[in-house]
Amino acid sequence: MSCPKKDTVEPHVIKEELIAAGKWVKLEKTTYVDPSGSTRTWETAKRTTRPTNSAADGVGIIALLKRTLHKDCVVLVKQFRPPMGCHTLEFPAGLIDDNESAETAALRELKEETGYKGEVVGVTPVTCLDPGLSNCTTNIVMVNINGDDIENINPTQQLGDGGKIYLYF
Repeated sequence: MSCPKKDTVEPHVIKEELIAAGKWVKLEKTTYVDPSGSTRTWETAKRTTRPTNSAADGVGIIALLKRTLHKDCVVLVKQFRPPMGCHTLEFPAGLIDDNESAETAALRELKEETGYKGEVVGVTPVTCLDPGLSNCTTNIVMVNINGDDIENINPTQQLGDGGKIYLYF
């Protein structure tokens, strides 16, 4: 004996109302219909920086440092993150600029944050980082760094805003 199928509705957004807006993000009250047909509200954070004609806001970089006679190392950065109120250990990452591919953004951000020059070896499809909170999307870009290359022997960060990022391997 099978149970009768319950009628469901395709969930959809009815309206989005701006609550607050800043330089990088905005907060909206989203009114939507859930699968049972009930009208609900949700607080949604949205980036204001997504480039035109791009499905992703930014890139996360999984960089592998390869050197002769050494084990391969994953490059991580430690930096203070105000939303967390502390330092975090994370993959290098950053926003995609207008008219920039994920690959180009990843190599630029890697150079800025770590000083390393690398070679892109793979890019994931666009993925959501925290879809219950925001519409933020990213491509994860895999990069190999030739640690024997003269440019990568003593890398120099190119941080533009006076911030400090520490490297970990």
